Parts: sequence; C-alpha cells; structure tokens
Amino acid sequence: MRVDYNLNHRHKWMLRLLYTPNESGVSEPIHGRTRIQKAMFLLQRKLREEFRTRIGFKFEPYKYGPFDERVYEVLEELEMKQLVTTTPAEEHDSPHDSTRYELTEDGAEEAEKLWGHIDDEKKRLCEWVRYEQADRPLGSLLSYVYRMYPEMTTNSEIADKVEH
Repeated sequence: MRVDYNLNHRHKWMLRLLYTPNESGVSEPIHGRTRIQKAMFLLQRKLREEFRTRIGFKFEPYKYGPFDERVYEVLEELEMKQLVTTTPAEEHDSPHDSTRYELTEDGAEEAEKLWGHIDDEKKRLCEWVRYEQADRPLGSLLSYVYRMYPEMTTNSEIADKVEH
C-alpha cells in the first residue's frame, strides 16, 4: 500500500540528501544542525546553478552564514511524519557531539523511491554535498561555504574566526 506523505520539494530533497548512499551503498546520518543547514544550502545552490532546479528554501546571511529556518521546520515535519528521527547528542554513542538526523525505515523506503526519480548527475551532486562537504570537519565546511559564497557571510558572528 502506497502512503501519501504530502511532501513538497523541500521535503523531497531533504529525504534525498539523508538517503544519499555512500560508496558502500549505505545511507549515513548527518550530525549537527549547522552541518545539515549548510548541506541544504549547498545542495540548493548547486541544483539551481547547474540544473535550474529549485528546492524552495530562501537562505539569507545569518549568524553562521547562510540560513533558512525552514530547514529545521522541514526536519520537524519529516519527524512528525515518522520519516526522520532526530537524536540529541547525549542520547547516541557516536563520536559526534551533536544531534543526529537519520531516516526511519519508512523514511528510507520513501527516500529510495525519490532517489530513483532523479538522474545520475543529480545523484552525483547529492553525493558530493553529502560526503565531500557535509562530512568535513565543521570548520572546514564553514570555510568552504564562506570562501565560495562571501555574500552569505555579511551577518556572520564568526566570520573573523573562519578561514576563508
């Protein structure tokens, strides 16, 4: 039986990002609110630049670079739909000291279907964002974003601390 989760573009791309399999074919969680925020920013920016595809976020310069509150709203909505789980740092035994975001079993099933609806170039872009950018140490990820998108650092409280 197919369940209609009533997902918009933002939900679908968040699920695809969380689903993106690594070289072993496994989907890994993303650790940290800042990391998932910057990953969605990079995904949206690159999809727009390379494929004229829009996700629907409106990132603006904020305290730690590009930010859109709706990234967190989408995560909360996906959690309410039981497609994503959010585990606070103190409740998981990962070496990461931040919140863990991962797909539930139903989320993985839905995301796998969504993954199948995008072409190989977009899949490669998701892999690049997920494993070459979002998995970097946070300082390195911020440095990359600040260097590549300086217009998004104008309100940053940490710009002087981030190498760019």
